[in-house]
Amino acid sequence: MKNEFLVNRLLNLDDEAFVDVLAKIGERSAVVETEIHDELIHITEIKDEIDEVHASWGKLSGLSTGLPSLDKKIGGLRKGEVILIGGETASGKSALATNIAVNVSRNYPILFITLEMLQAEIGSRIKFINNETLDDLDIVFQKEYRIDYRDLKPILDKAHELQEPALVILDYMQYLGRGMTLEEVAKMSKEFKSLALKYQIPFIVIVSIRKGNVMMKRKWTEIEIEDFMGTAAIGYDCDIAMVTSRKDEKDIYQNDKVYVKILKTRNVKLDWNDRYIEFNWDQTKITDTNWIAT
Repeated sequence: MKNEFLVNRLLNLDDEAFVDVLAKIGERSAVVETEIHDELIHITEIKDEIDEVHASWGKLSGLSTGLPSLDKKIGGLRKGEVILIGGETASGKSALATNIAVNVSRNYPILFITLEMLQAEIGSRIKFINNETLDDLDIVFQKEYRIDYRDLKPILDKAHELQEPALVILDYMQYLGRGMTLEEVAKMSKEFKSLALKYQIPFIVIVSIRKGNVMMKRKWTEIEIEDFMGTAAIGYDCDIAMVTSRKDEKDIYQNDKVYVKILKTRNVKLDWNDRYIEFNWDQTKITDTNWIAT
């Protein structure tokens, strides 16, 4: 809304005032474009951090998703990582992110940016997943729905003023853009990674599958990261990527199951012969298949 207001003000200026404003914008742009980032750091200055990362490679580190089978495949949710969850409509991708949110928020604060559903609607699902209570959860939502990727940093700054979130979830990317051109997706992807690194948090992003590619596929199991929207940038920038489905590996729908295929990992070796995980499904509640109700 603020951007639209500014644009309208600019368009209503007379020619002389408009030229003056453009000149000022040009001066500021020149300063921004020539800003130098020339700081250096020697490898020995970060020896402790290197040793920590080296020791944890291939092992669970960072936050647990609350789903041991998934943690084993991806190594947990690490600081500075962008995690993509893709899938077709009603495939369980948002439900997976919401279950992770519930599991993490029992111990840590999280920021949940919901653009597809009202806060009360996603809150209702969260309550169901969390055994019909909200008392032990620490989750904050953004207040406004009409935002774009440039609003993410201010929202994160505001969240940090309240309490530093340990995890950010964005549901979902397509609602941040207008035309979703490759250029626009590339800017979003760069912003996700930049924010994850700046605030040292894992950043989960729900993404769409390019419909044209899905139509040519015979089964969801054939979907790879190149089928994600804007793959050239987002597939490269992400650290972990996965796709969800309510169908099994034979492409048969299962009422009480949801499936995940791991497409990319950065800190855990990806076993290309063992990329699938089967979870229990109960009206959006997701649990490991070896989970026992208590």
